[in-house]
Amino acid sequence: MKKLMLLALAVLIGAVVLTAGCTSYSNPSPAPSSSPQVSTAGQNTVTMKGLAFNPSALTISKGANVTWTNDDSTTHTVTSDTGAFESGNLSPGNSFTRQFNDTGTFPYHCSIHTFMKGTITVQ
Repeated sequence: MKKLMLLALAVLIGAVVLTAGCTSYSNPSPAPSSSPQVSTAGQNTVTMKGLAFNPSALTISKGANVTWTNDDSTTHTVTSDTGAFESGNLSPGNSFTRQFNDTGTFPYHCSIHTFMKGTITVQ
């Protein structure tokens, strides 16, 4: 009985954390771009639309957040190629935000549509 209550509590906490991550705001979507985009404060947004990440390459400052928003008609994920981050399934209209505290290049993809790829470069 105690294990069942602990499991129920863990599921409830997970649901609260997942819901909190889906309620973040997003800025207007930038125009799709295949060339790298250098971001300024308040413009660290990547949209998922047309089975693509837009922009597919984004350069940000160390410590900045990036918010991915699913503006598509199907579920997507934001999955680090190296296991550094994972959004879980993002149904249409949901967002995922991650802060990047280390410099470097962070490639990612959609684990559902593996041809969808993107890169965050942190300076």
